[in-house]
Amino acid sequence: MNARIYRVLAADDEYWSRENIRNLLPWEEYSFEFLEPACDGEEVLERIPEERPDIILTDINMPFLNGLEMLERIHKEYPEIITVAISGYDDFQKVKGVFISGGIDYLLKPVGKEELIAVLTKALGILEEREAKKEQDESIRQQEYRLSSYLEDGEYSALLSKKLYGGGDAQPHVSSTRTFSEVATVMVKFYDITEIAAGFNHDALMTSFNIKSRLRELFGDTGKTVIFNYRNKMSEFLLAGAADAGKLERFAANVLREFPLETYGPVSVVLHEQASSLDDIGTIYREMIAALMTRPFGRSHSILHCIQKPQKPGEREDLFYMDSCAAPLKEQTQPDAGNTQDGISACKGADIRLEDELSHLLSAKQKTAAEHLIFDASCFATCEEDGWTYLDVKQYVGRVTNILYGFVRDRMPELTAQIEESMENIDYYMKCLDAKSMISSLRIFLDSLWANDSRKDSDSVMAQVEHIHAYIEKSYYETFTLTSLAEQYHVDASYLSRTFSKTYGETITAFLTRTRMEHAIELMRDPDRKLETISMLVGYDDYNYFSRVFRKKMGVSPSEYRGRMM
Repeated sequence: MNARIYRVLAADDEYWSRENIRNLLPWEEYSFEFLEPACDGEEVLERIPEERPDIILTDINMPFLNGLEMLERIHKEYPEIITVAISGYDDFQKVKGVFISGGIDYLLKPVGKEELIAVLTKALGILEEREAKKEQDESIRQQEYRLSSYLEDGEYSALLSKKLYGGGDAQPHVSSTRTFSEVATVMVKFYDITEIAAGFNHDALMTSFNIKSRLRELFGDTGKTVIFNYRNKMSEFLLAGAADAGKLERFAANVLREFPLETYGPVSVVLHEQASSLDDIGTIYREMIAALMTRPFGRSHSILHCIQKPQKPGEREDLFYMDSCAAPLKEQTQPDAGNTQDGISACKGADIRLEDELSHLLSAKQKTAAEHLIFDASCFATCEEDGWTYLDVKQYVGRVTNILYGFVRDRMPELTAQIEESMENIDYYMKCLDAKSMISSLRIFLDSLWANDSRKDSDSVMAQVEHIHAYIEKSYYETFTLTSLAEQYHVDASYLSRTFSKTYGETITAFLTRTRMEHAIELMRDPDRKLETISMLVGYDDYNYFSRVFRKKMGVSPSEYRGRMM
């Protein structure tokens, strides 16, 4: 049975003929909607624009406008409508006229059920073939749009990378129909882009195209706005277009509404109002990245501004300072990474002698005091509530993990793989702005420093470890962390980490990375797959990070490795 309901309109000047057609079939059971029959050809033409029938069954001999004349007009004005003629006379000239006028068949009165079903089946075949062709054409058109969008991303991304890192004299070709001068620039950053891509079957082109289309609509594109997804950071979308401060603010607010936190995770919108040109893109991008460092750390939306500094005598005109605020959905705050008023700096670990004190406590095996120093004395345990910025968290966590790594390397080298795994988890949760999980991961590792390894592995835990191994092997492209797996399988995280390492000879993170790299290599055999797409397909939204991991594992970059394969 067809999913779509097709509409049928019958026309005949004789009442009993109309009723015969109406009662000949249980139309709904055949997925048809039988419209109220028409009395003549003029009525049919009047009703077509509003009722839009798919199939018309018409008598040939009718007053005012006969069937053949009506068929000619329908064929000319509504060629998509399927027409079938009905007549009480077997007249060769009329039959010939029906087909010349665009009809697909000719039925003799009285019309029988079998004949009607046969002609409707024929009509359905034509309609379904058209639908399939239309869907195929639309699919091809959308694929072409996505490919064109992807190629455009490549051009602007190559230009941005050149401005950032230099190298090469060739300018990427940028369409002359687009202008990139005297425009404001905006960055929209998604922190859960891998999870968003999962909704598009991890299709990087589809994910990027969908987000870009929605951003373009929200910005009110006039055809001159440049919007591209930075290839090296699939989570970052840059827009450059003519806009005043008011339009930028409205756009930012609309973005946060269009991409709700519950569905898309936190989003940052960075507004750079200074008029710029294509040649400024590297500088502008660096300033927007610096602005991202000032956003409040936490799973909330945020709008940030790059505002031109009031110029002082002798200063360069292009100096900027960053002003950040939480999204309008929450109470606005303006955290400052350098704030030292009212003891705030102490709550960000600036006034505690962390390196010396923590090293001493670790050596003395004073677990409680060490945890108090890390989480409470610095107020790190409440960093989100206390308004720490991303930069505050990054710097503090960097200090703590460096101390822990040095201690493990010197005193407990057998735990080196575990701390590296913990640091991977912490980096992931930092990227996702997930303070709770990041702190939990750090606590898990600290617990492992004092864990009792004499505990015997139970059969149930061993079975769960085997399940986890098989799960990662099958779903390697999904997001995994030690903390999330421990919660999912109801196992102590540090115990899970040790048991997995002992069973398989590598940590969970190492196994996940190796599996991803093996699948990436397999995907590289297809020369048409872009490396950035492969990065997304195996679970990395940041191509630069994927490239670093690949080089660490394989000794060469992804592009070099593929070159050798080819």
